[in-house]
Amino acid sequence: MNSEVNNRFPNVRFYNAALTEVQSDVEIGSGTRVGTFTLIHQGARIGQNCTIGSHCNICECQIGNSVSIQTACHITRGTIVEDNVFIGPGVVTLNDSLVGRALKAPTIKSGAKIGGGTVLLPGVTIGQNATVGSGAIVTKDVPEGATVVGNPARALLRSRLDATA
Repeated sequence: MNSEVNNRFPNVRFYNAALTEVQSDVEIGSGTRVGTFTLIHQGARIGQNCTIGSHCNICECQIGNSVSIQTACHITRGTIVEDNVFIGPGVVTLNDSLVGRALKAPTIKSGAKIGGGTVLLPGVTIGQNATVGSGAIVTKDVPEGATVVGNPARALLRSRLDATA
């Protein structure tokens, strides 16, 4: 058991602290749970009552309260995840469009839902309460409350939803 990690974060539940790496200068709020084989990089800020799945790579980023990040996600440096966000398994965020250019990470606004296997390209913003369908490649900002699907991600037309109901 990795008692050092448990001592640093007494109000955080590590599923297997011996198989989890938490680097220096990390903040993790009380009530948060962290899965096995997860790496949390220096400078990461994670809020209260979050779930971070197993096999995740959490770089220097800001994660709000009550966020659920499922298994095998990569949250790149500079990403901002606001409160009450759901991020499905295998989601990848990117911050570098071309080598040598300034980094610009995604922002995910409060209440958004990101389906599993989604890729968020550098600099995109996912609006408040927006939904991104599983497997989407998000190349542009997603407006507040919108639902997008596909590659590249495009708005799901309301009439298509009504036709299948």
